[in-house]
Amino acid sequence: MMSSFKNLTQQYQKQYRLYGDSPASLLCPKGRQDLRFRAIDQFIDRDGLRILDYGCGLGHLLGYLDRFGRIVEYFGYDIVDDFISACQAKHGTRGEFRKVEPESPITGNFDITFASGVFNVAVGEPSKYRNYTLQLIKNLFLISNDVLICDFMSGYVDFRQSNAQHFTVAEISDFCAQHLSRRFIIRHDLRPYEFTLIAFKDDNISFPNSIFRVDER
Repeated sequence: MMSSFKNLTQQYQKQYRLYGDSPASLLCPKGRQDLRFRAIDQFIDRDGLRILDYGCGLGHLLGYLDRFGRIVEYFGYDIVDDFISACQAKHGTRGEFRKVEPESPITGNFDITFASGVFNVAVGEPSKYRNYTLQLIKNLFLISNDVLICDFMSGYVDFRQSNAQHFTVAEISDFCAQHLSRRFIIRHDLRPYEFTLIAFKDDNISFPNSIFRVDER
């Protein structure tokens, strides 16, 4: 799929040359990506959080996090060189920005992993890219200590673009319960044609009460 990822990268670079530091460069021409960001709000509850923004684009999440007044360690990873260079120039040492290869494993140790708009554009042959997406989500969940947050194009739509990748709520719920965690939230209230998965790392159950262990704290 490397040639397909190369085409996608070139598409982003073309958008960036046209629109600069704008959501339009991220193939989000109508903006309002801050609505996606709201899924992270409840988890910015302490200083010292290590946050991975996978598919960071132009680092807009870092600006969004400023409103919480928390001291966090921010890591922005992306496959587009131009985006990483722009983030480094704009944010300097406020975050650590890194170019990553799309088919290389992601390593590290993060409290929150956030992937916004990453899985919405299909790359290459649909079934292969679908499998790639699910394997990447497993990888991102593995390196998350607390929670993984990622969004998808919903199946509840009236129109589908030819290059869009859509998932159903049931498909992602089943995948999460089987491969990630039985403790999760599906939010379909942030943007009309998308939904967000919030998967918690700790899904241990306390017996004999049969409640999630975290509820005892």
